[in-house]
Amino acid sequence: MEEEAKDLISDLPDAVLHLIFSLIPTKFVITASSISKRWRQVSADHLEYASNLDFVEEFSKHQSPNQFADNLSRILCINKSEKIDKFKLLFSPRNEEHKSKAISWIRFATSRGVEEIDFDFCRHIYIHFLSSAHVNNKREVFELPDFLFDSKTLITVKLSRCILGLPEEYAGFGSLQTLCLKEVNVTDSMLESLLCNCKLLEVLVLKECGSLTSIRILSATRLKRLTVYECYNASVLEISGPNILSLLISAGHLDACRVEDMVNLEELFIGTRGDEFGGVFYLFMKILSDLAHVRSLSLYFGHLVLSTLAEEEDFIWEFRKPYIKPVDCIFNNLRTVTLSNFRGTSSDIELAEYFLLRAPILESMFCITPQSMNARKTTVSKEEVSCSTSKKNVTKVIQKGICDMLYNNPYKASAVAEIRLCDSGERNSLLSFFNRHHVSDVYLK
Repeated sequence: MEEEAKDLISDLPDAVLHLIFSLIPTKFVITASSISKRWRQVSADHLEYASNLDFVEEFSKHQSPNQFADNLSRILCINKSEKIDKFKLLFSPRNEEHKSKAISWIRFATSRGVEEIDFDFCRHIYIHFLSSAHVNNKREVFELPDFLFDSKTLITVKLSRCILGLPEEYAGFGSLQTLCLKEVNVTDSMLESLLCNCKLLEVLVLKECGSLTSIRILSATRLKRLTVYECYNASVLEISGPNILSLLISAGHLDACRVEDMVNLEELFIGTRGDEFGGVFYLFMKILSDLAHVRSLSLYFGHLVLSTLAEEEDFIWEFRKPYIKPVDCIFNNLRTVTLSNFRGTSSDIELAEYFLLRAPILESMFCITPQSMNARKTTVSKEEVSCSTSKKNVTKVIQKGICDMLYNNPYKASAVAEIRLCDSGERNSLLSFFNRHHVSDVYLK
């Protein structure tokens, strides 16, 4: 059976093998060359004309920085492809020679009309808490070359842990649709220039960009998805987004915030750190008051996330907050409310009542009990299992009693609204939301 399987693989046409190689990391293409003479030839041919180049974790394994740089340079030297579709790089420059090689790699990609780049420099050095002066004084931090910003073919740009130095004559990436900046040294004026000059931009991610002091997205942009995650020094947030469909904000203290014209918003995440939660919650309530007309919303809160459901009017909220008087609004189109992470606390009850009193055509409210995201396999005795099961049963009874109390609330706006207690099943949809916003690493921490 094993020999038969081997023959089947060996008999695959070259075109099929090239297709397989195009879907796997570059390191695996190189490894495949050791299988047989034929595979060695097919692997060499593929590297010679590969348009998707992936030099990240797998490629760097068991290599020193010098070996990594030399091997990558050798691969690019044999590449004859006229067009590069994707170029991914994870590399920590240790000296000027490394930086010089990294610049040559970027020049290679741009000279071949690359459409998507994903560059992560300095992976072991965290610069998002540092001032600009500190960043520029760090030998290891990589500054992007000016010629990168002349590219007219880039559609997706993902940059991590580097210095973004826009040239004065920067005229924008003519084709750019997605821009992700993570722990990048980008200033307020640079952000404004990017927004003004990248006319086709639809997705913007700003994650832990510590040099930003204010984030203003006020021009008439095409932005459909916006992520602002823990840009610690940004105390001003102003967003006018008539085209924004999905918004993720996680912030600390804000001296000023203004969010308006979110008329097409379908997804929302707003979160913050501990004691600063109340201030950002006000921002959420301000957005919520403008969405009373929306037919379909999903919301996860605690860290709080909204995710759309195409055909149902579903509202999902993971909630943990200090007392803040909510903005009053009526949800005339809301039919289903799902409260996730429902423990039966006073905040949970307050939130449930908030919607029960303001949704006149509400049909169902689902109270989703929490599920541990960090379950560990441990050896426990039968007595411990029995005790744990007993506690869970008591908790369920209490939560069920609270649901019954909500159901019998005489002030419900909808007399037909039902209250149901359910087990958690939202984790995958939450991860999907973070994936769409290019911050799944936050969720998986």
